[in-house]
Parts: sequence; C-alpha cells; structure tokens
Amino acid sequence: MKLNYTEDFRIACKINNLKHEELIQYFIDHVSFYTFIGGELGPVNQWATKVCIDCKDLFGGVVARENDNEIRRISLKYIKKLTALSLGDEFTVEENVLRSDDLIEQWAHEMSPLTNYTMEFDAGEGEILYLSFEFNLLCKMNGVILEQLLQCFIDSISLAKERAVNLHEMVEINPGMAVLFLILIGNNEVKNRIMPHQDIYKKFGLRLLKLDKKQREELNLQNRIDSYSSFYLEWYNALNNLE
Repeated sequence: MKLNYTEDFRIACKINNLKHEELIQYFIDHVSFYTFIGGELGPVNQWATKVCIDCKDLFGGVVARENDNEIRRISLKYIKKLTALSLGDEFTVEENVLRSDDLIEQWAHEMSPLTNYTMEFDAGEGEILYLSFEFNLLCKMNGVILEQLLQCFIDSISLAKERAVNLHEMVEINPGMAVLFLILIGNNEVKNRIMPHQDIYKKFGLRLLKLDKKQREELNLQNRIDSYSSFYLEWYNALNNLE
C-alpha cells in the first residue's frame, strides 16, 4: 500500500513551506499512548492521537487478541503503570511527562525482542519515515494498519475545507489540521524559517482577505470549499512556477 499525497496535502505543504515527509514525521512523533489512556501531554499529542482514534472509527478497526502470553504480561504491566501515573496527583505535569516517557522507553525495550514492528517506512519520492514504538502500538490497539493511519492523516489536510468550515465562526477543528497549525507555531525550526517569494505571499494574502469577505455571503458550504480550493490551487501553482 503506497501513500497518496492528495492535491490538498501538497498545496498545504507548499504554501506553508513544509516538506511532505516533514509534516508526516511530526505527526508520527507526537502520537502518544499516554495521551490515548488519558494522560496529560501537550496539545499536539492530543490532536495527533485523536487522528488515530478517528482512523479506527473510519475503518471500523477491530483489535485482534494477543496470543503471546509474554507480550500480554509486559503490556499489562506498563498499561497499569501508565494508567496509575495519569490518574495520580503526586507529581507535576512536567514530572508526569518525564516519567511517562521513561515508562514508554522501558516498555519498548522489553517488547523489541518479541515483536516485529515496522520502524522505517518508505514514503516514496526517496523519503523514509521513522515509526515510533507508540505509533506501532496504537495502530495495533486500534485495529488499523500503519499505512491506513498515515493516509488518514494525509487525507485530513485541507486548507480549503478548514477555511470554509470555520469562516463565520470556529465550528470545529480537524485533528490533522490542528497538527499542521501546531508545527507552524510550535516548532522553532519551522516557525523561524524565512518564507520564500515574499511578494507572492503578500499578493495572495491580501486576496485571501478579500475572498473571505465575499465568501461570508455564501451560505452553501460546498460552494465555499470550491472557491477556496480554486484560490489555494492558484497560489500553489504560482509558487511552483517560480521554481
């Protein structure tokens, strides 16, 4: 199963000056089992993990019973420890984060001789994604294969849909789009990049504001999505034509 980089995904990456694999890797790195069981980590962990849950619902994932008694014993031990940590109040949030990271690392170390988890994935275009223990674990626990989860994330990315849905007021935030927004504001390396072709960004930024004003009068959601899709595609093509 090969990943399909949708047009919306390519547009979002291009306009936000992100490499395709860079955004997907950021998502992978923030999928969190501790968050999955209710532990308190950062917002990006919550949204990345929510993508996993939504993917399970989309595919109707069914968790297969684990027949290896040693894997079951190890998993139960760490699930109990992490659950107790998430429910306790004797440590600060920062201390809980460090302790949960340590427990996950120990769990991964004990499980590595017993499992054949995929640690690298060929994303195509000569790029390799590095899959964490937690990413593999949540795929298994949600009854989805890793390609399905990666594709779910890619398919959730759309500047046009996000803008159209939330034009009048914040109706809902798509978990995948939340991950995109958080890499833009929370990752220092990405946040401090100099955007190329400043004149193009200024031109289309001003046009976007005018389009927003016009679309506020459009009551049909699909018509709004179509209008924003055409606009973002034009912006994308303008950037590509300069290369």
